Amino acid sequence: ALAVAANIFLGMIESPIVIRAYLDKLTRSELFLMMVVGLATVAGSTMVAYAAILGPVMSNAAGHVLVASIVSAPAGVLLARIIIPETAGEGGVAADYESALKYDSAIDAIVKGTADGLMVVLNISAVLIVFVALVALVNVMLGGFWLFGDHVTVERLLGWLFMPVAWLTGVEWSEAGKAGWLLGVKLTLTEFVAFIELGKVPAGEMSERTRMLMTYALCGFANIGSVGITVTGLSVLMPERREEVLGLVWKGLFAGFLATLMTAAVVGAMPAAIFR
Repeated sequence: ALAVAANIFLGMIESPIVIRAYLDKLTRSELFLMMVVGLATVAGSTMVAYAAILGPVMSNAAGHVLVASIVSAPAGVLLARIIIPETAGEGGVAADYESALKYDSAIDAIVKGTADGLMVVLNISAVLIVFVALVALVNVMLGGFWLFGDHVTVERLLGWLFMPVAWLTGVEWSEAGKAGWLLGVKLTLTEFVAFIELGKVPAGEMSERTRMLMTYALCGFANIGSVGITVTGLSVLMPERREEVLGLVWKGLFAGFLATLMTAAVVGAMPAAIFR
């Protein structure tokens, strides 16, 4: 519960640090839940950036971004429990959560915490660069192919695949192509790039309703780069469970991505009058 609450304002690796003393005690279901919620929400620092990007083209952008991260947390909990339910007798009151993390002094805690934080940051930065570079490499390989008058890219291919998904969240079919492309950008090039592209769309080329729905659908760390970040960060914090993390991370990406779509669908099901 503490990790889920922290995930609303902290990143997917910062929130596990909050409960680091108990990471080795988490059940498989609890570990997966923590991963999914981390991928379904965003950090407070990125909320400010997203609000600044969307501010010129959408009213009350900061409020929508904040609500998106809050609502996606219980959506992530729901999906995580459905995909990997808790085994009776393992978690909750039946588990032993006695902390094995001990420090010799306050200075020892500060030094070790700083070292762990630095290692996590360095690994995350390197992995993010590599994963984005791999997507760019695939796009270069596909660049020789043309389809409908433009180069084929991973984002475009996923955009066509996500068109019906965007429509199911409440986007009009006439705008589903653009919305699906934004979802493809989020999945491959991170949600930060997707928000930049969403902010570039002129007000006259996208309805206020679609822009709002896309704000909720894009507001989460569920992208391919985050897969590497999750594995790297948790491997530093809990190296003894690295194999378990590797086995769960792709399911976590699917659940985290679906959680943000569920949040957008909830907003899309509301009366159209609220978007005026």
